[in-house]
Amino acid sequence: MGSVRRSGWRQYLPYLVLNVIISALTMLGVLMIWGRVQPVPEIPPTSTMDAMSVAASLVPTQTLTLVPTPTPVTYVVRSGDTMGDIAVELGISIDALMKANNLANPDALSAGQILIVPVTPAATNSGSPGQGGSSPQPTATASQDAPAVDIRGVTGAGDLDSEAVRLLNSGGVVDLAGWTLDDGQGHAYTFPAFTLHDGAVSIHTRTGTDTVIDLYWGLTEAVWLPGKVITLRDNTGKVQSTFQIPAN
Repeated sequence: MGSVRRSGWRQYLPYLVLNVIISALTMLGVLMIWGRVQPVPEIPPTSTMDAMSVAASLVPTQTLTLVPTPTPVTYVVRSGDTMGDIAVELGISIDALMKANNLANPDALSAGQILIVPVTPAATNSGSPGQGGSSPQPTATASQDAPAVDIRGVTGAGDLDSEAVRLLNSGGVVDLAGWTLDDGQGHAYTFPAFTLHDGAVSIHTRTGTDTVIDLYWGLTEAVWLPGKVITLRDNTGKVQSTFQIPAN
């Protein structure tokens, strides 16, 4: 009786190896096909912060403050005015007045001409003397609480049409009612109810209509002749200022 030979594991080894290789190739092929079919997800770009822009937005915006331009002080030349008279009334020098207006000839003035008045830092600019306001006050030596009214000059002395006495108040507000101007020879002008601030007023000898800068006596002849002394008295009779009219 013959013998049966039993198969060993070595006999099936090549088949096992082949099976592993085929399985591995199959799996690799499946993975390759799957990778081609499935889209690769897009990664959204990471937003970046502009640090400079953020810092700039946090800085407060500066607002420019515009400095108002000051309104120039002017004086309107009246008939009979001279450069010297205007300078005396405004309390400034003739040279300063001419320089501010680019004038070379002090006699080149005409009625209605507008002059720029140079104002010093100490001046009180409360209006235009030639346009119904108060004249500038470059220097104030008196207390601002007490009036300081002075006779600053006479224009057109001896000429009724242009004759006027000019007063300047460099102190506090004063009520001129009852004050007088006299020439010591029987001619006296009595002020009506009139409030004078820190500025000037002209008292004309002739007839006219009173304004805030001009008063009219109403006479028919000139009284302020060269050589006369003008006296300003308050309502109690106290002398406040005197002025001698220059002789021709």
